[in-house]
This record gives sequence, C-alpha cells and structure tokens, in this order.
Amino acid sequence: MIKTLGVVIGGIFIGAVGLEVIRRKYPETLDKVGAKFREVASGAREAFRNGYQNAKRSQEAAQPSA
Repeated sequence: MIKTLGVVIGGIFIGAVGLEVIRRKYPETLDKVGAKFREVASGAREAFRNGYQNAKRSQEAAQPSA
C-alpha cells in the first residue's frame, strides 16, 4: 500500500514537473489546448443540463395528475 502510494505521488510530481517544462517551452500551444478543453467541457456541461431538463420534463409529463 505504501509502495503504491509512493508511486502515485512520484507520478504526480513527475507529471507536474513535465507540464511546467512544456508550459515554459511552448506557452502558446498549452494555452490553445486549455482553451479547447474548456470549450469541450462547457459543451458537455450544457448537453448534460439540456438532457437532464428534457428527462425531468418527460418524467413530469408521465406522472398522473392528482
């Protein structure tokens, strides 16, 4: 368990250092990737909200009136 935790912490550290090296070497590219990721995440969030609202409306319509 401790060995696995050490590997995970080491991987996070190596990933953070690698990302910082890439950020310093190619800042514009990383900004473009971040912007694209935010755009995709925003679209996914909006699609989920729309789907949830549609499901909620259809469930309310299916319930019998009191």
